[in-house]
Amino acid sequence: MGLQGVLIWVGLAGGLGACAAQPGPGEFEALLQGATFAPREVAASPEQVFALDGPMRAFLDTDVAGRARTKGQIRGLFEGLRDTVEVGYDTTITRTASETFAARSGNCLSLVLMTGAFAKALRVPVHYQDVFGEETWSRSERLAFRSGHVNILLGKGVLDRDNADQVIIDFLPSPVPGRRNSRTIGEETVVAMYLNNRAAETLNDGDLDAAYAWASAAVRSDPAFNSAYNTLGVIYLRHGDLALAERTLRHALARRPDSAEVLGNLVSVAVADGRGADAHALRVQLEKIEPYPPFYFMDQGLAAMNRGDDRAALELFEKELRRMPYDDEVQFAVAVASLKLGDLRDARTHMALALRNSTTQDRHNIYAAKLAHLQQMQPSR
Repeated sequence: MGLQGVLIWVGLAGGLGACAAQPGPGEFEALLQGATFAPREVAASPEQVFALDGPMRAFLDTDVAGRARTKGQIRGLFEGLRDTVEVGYDTTITRTASETFAARSGNCLSLVLMTGAFAKALRVPVHYQDVFGEETWSRSERLAFRSGHVNILLGKGVLDRDNADQVIIDFLPSPVPGRRNSRTIGEETVVAMYLNNRAAETLNDGDLDAAYAWASAAVRSDPAFNSAYNTLGVIYLRHGDLALAERTLRHALARRPDSAEVLGNLVSVAVADGRGADAHALRVQLEKIEPYPPFYFMDQGLAAMNRGDDRAALELFEKELRRMPYDDEVQFAVAVASLKLGDLRDARTHMALALRNSTTQDRHNIYAAKLAHLQQMQPSR
């Protein structure tokens, strides 16, 4: 049977494990069955993830040290990063601290790892924060990816906005005015997030052996991080280990019974195993939690556009946009539909939003070129 509709959590959605009980000692070990995967070496230790290289130490010595002497370590690091390190936001791959500094680009987790590495070297107190309410979806051919957001607080104690000795460093400006709601997470969770990201990225590339190595390392890094079990279950599913996939996903579901992602993956396991009745029962359970999966209205809108019904397409795209207001693909779709209906002003507005919310350099370039073209167009009379 096919594996269409497989969903996988990717990125920084620590909330999957936020309310789950801590597994007992060794409880997760029975789920790590890697004998049928080729061994792969992965950079899984905190020392490797946060390692500083020569250029990073030179940055601390030249760009941070002078500022730190007059303004303190925290402000010196903040201003050094702000004034001398130009970084781009790119979700293509999650990088270690040194890889991020060398590439000058990365997703929010990569940039947090880089900042954390500098802070640790300066012996500055570091607090990693999982930010609520800013999850985004993306998808490739057969996988859907849900990404959350993290930032970093430098300084002692809990956040106090009047405390001049604390600084929040966030490379992704908040799309929501006002305070971001967040929870503090441990370094072991941040490392597990990195490892889970790499598992999902290599899974998307089709390298199941590497994906297993990364995912199993994520589970070991933080056994309470539920996203890693979901990723591991999908890897087993793709590898044809259906019993292991179900056992791992059931473990994740027991810890978070309201997880639509895990339920969706269990549906795919039942379908692949030819258990139609079980798949139907799981779908019923899933629909109570999530009646319309991510991109449902987007896909309906694309179908309407293919039929030539641009008005219906726009209405469906706008419906999806209300659920995913920061998704660049949906903003782009609204721009295209608006243009086809002759609304050049809305087309420009939503193309600009697609550009602002783009998460890869390729998309950024596409949206920028299309926006420039729209800016040159004259409104129809």
